[in-house]
Amino acid sequence: MSTEKSHQLPLQGVTVIELGTIIAGPFAGSLLAEMGATVIKIEQPVQGDGLRQSGPKINGVPIWWGVASRNKKCISLNLKNPLGIEVFKKLILKADVLIENYRPGVLDKLGIGNSTLHTLVPKLIILSISGYGKDGSYATKPGFGKIAEGFSGIVPLTGHPDEPPLYNGFSLADASSGLYGSFMINMLLLDEDRKNISIDLALYEPLLEMLAFQFHSPNAPAMRQGTNNPYGWGLPENTITYPTLQSRDNHWFQIKLDTQNCSALKKQFISTHEKNFENDLIDWSRSKTMHEIFSQLSDSDIPVSIVQNGETLASEPYFKSRGDVVQATHPSLGEFPVPGFFPKYERSNKNTAFRAPQIGEDNEVILKDFLNIDPETYQQLLDQNVI
Repeated sequence: MSTEKSHQLPLQGVTVIELGTIIAGPFAGSLLAEMGATVIKIEQPVQGDGLRQSGPKINGVPIWWGVASRNKKCISLNLKNPLGIEVFKKLILKADVLIENYRPGVLDKLGIGNSTLHTLVPKLIILSISGYGKDGSYATKPGFGKIAEGFSGIVPLTGHPDEPPLYNGFSLADASSGLYGSFMINMLLLDEDRKNISIDLALYEPLLEMLAFQFHSPNAPAMRQGTNNPYGWGLPENTITYPTLQSRDNHWFQIKLDTQNCSALKKQFISTHEKNFENDLIDWSRSKTMHEIFSQLSDSDIPVSIVQNGETLASEPYFKSRGDVVQATHPSLGEFPVPGFFPKYERSNKNTAFRAPQIGEDNEVILKDFLNIDPETYQQLLDQNVI
């Protein structure tokens, strides 16, 4: 039987306080918000989250910020002010989850460490993301996503053996930590008897687990094997490659080459000796349009894909048909493309595609309506620059 509740997003009724900055913590909060949680993001007054100043802007509107903050309520709060701490504790009393990615010890110095918060709310789930975790000799070192990627072991997988290792061109450690953290929160929310739950997640740890095959590399040192080695040190005798080639009409595409596919290419499209196959493959690709290449390779059941980039992602018809790219509407920007919601879930149409709130835009609705702070106290918070 269909009921109103059955059409709710799965985390509706869960309240999350997001005390994170830039990427890792906020990404975890975004994933929870898109599943229906009420996520209240706390920023510092005046300067706000650093993500506001990151990435491209259109007419002064930060696009990354508008995607990261959609479906959240954003308030400003000075946690160095005792009144700010009082407001924070009131929020915690109504929360199920706290997400923070400060350096270990910062919240303790503010008087809102884990033990204090669990005394207030024993069932509170606290996710703490930091560079190196809360224990160990590196705990107090400053952490950063790209540093964490190097520490995890992923950076040396890319690049040629005689050249410096290369890192990925996006925030892989931050995003992976946010993903792992939100997954763990979801699992723990199922435990009705939970008590004093603290998740300690280092930025490098998700990648370390994903790269477990590196731990044992017999008969060979840990060495880069070129940017086109798809499996790093995991399959040292691997014969599969994924070359990136360019068509006559200047589109980049990628194909999977193995023994069977190479034979099919040689037989049907390329007449060459083995030692010249790579060069002949390049010449063949440059002699064909992208449409011709896709047609020929698809008929031969050879995996092929166009290589998307920042200019083509938003206009790819397949992404639009899947809802992977959706149109957002903004009062001053009009319509423009943004990422959709993943994985596919029929109720995700309840989500907002884009929202770039000003610092403290939701102060009144959260502090007055949600916390029931009286007008006189609210004015005091404004006068003392607490919010």
